[in-house]
Amino acid sequence: MSQDVLELLERYRSGDMAKSAKLASTLHWRRLQLLLLGEILTELRKLNQKLESKEEE
Repeated sequence: MSQDVLELLERYRSGDMAKSAKLASTLHWRRLQLLLLGEILTELRKLNQKLESKEEE
């Protein structure tokens, strides 16, 4: 089931600039969401560690 890389990429190439801009905007937004979720998770883990250390005392 191997395909040429160029054949795989062809379906993602588009001459429609509006479609490409919308896709780029969506990808940028998703990256931002992932970064924010990562930061939230990091902060939650820090809070959890602080709570666990207080319970052990």
